[in-house]
Amino acid sequence: MTKDPRRARRPSEALRRDIQQAMIDELVEHGYGEVSIEGVAARAGAAKTSVYRYWATKEELVIDALANALPLPDRGPSTGSVRGDFAVMMSLMAQSLGGLAGQVLLTVAAERRRHPEVAEAVMERVVRPRQRLMLEALDRAVARGEIPAEAARALPVQVAGSLLLQHFMHTGTPPGPDEIDDYLDRAVMPVLNRK
Repeated sequence: MTKDPRRARRPSEALRRDIQQAMIDELVEHGYGEVSIEGVAARAGAAKTSVYRYWATKEELVIDALANALPLPDRGPSTGSVRGDFAVMMSLMAQSLGGLAGQVLLTVAAERRRHPEVAEAVMERVVRPRQRLMLEALDRAVARGEIPAEAARALPVQVAGSLLLQHFMHTGTPPGPDEIDDYLDRAVMPVLNRK
């Protein structure tokens, strides 16, 4: 009988990455409700005890795997214009939606009613930090005199994110540069410039 080469002793960081990737793959393939730690461990070529060494619960692993798969930039872009900053951030979010992590994010969002604690934790670790970067872009625009102070609020950030998600849910693909430009010009910027 041959040993699974993934079961050989791996450095702890490599093992953690393999387990996180296995969780992402399992979530995409089976959905949150059907994922088990046993399945994740088997897919990662790890012992179940190895999984529990790093994460006490399935929920903790899901949140950590998703946060790891969608790393947050140290700071938001500073293009010199609020439209430019939002275009960059919306493009990055669209790219994320197009990958496995985006599929997982939508899977977890769909489970919000059955598993509100997981959805809330994902909001806290993945979504809200990105929203804060967009709010910081609005604050910079206020400081430049580009938009009025009352425009630096959550609504334009929610509009931008919602349009990306709606596009993805309706088409199954992330919006491209032309759609992002259209969303900015016809929805986000009018909200920012509304008097």
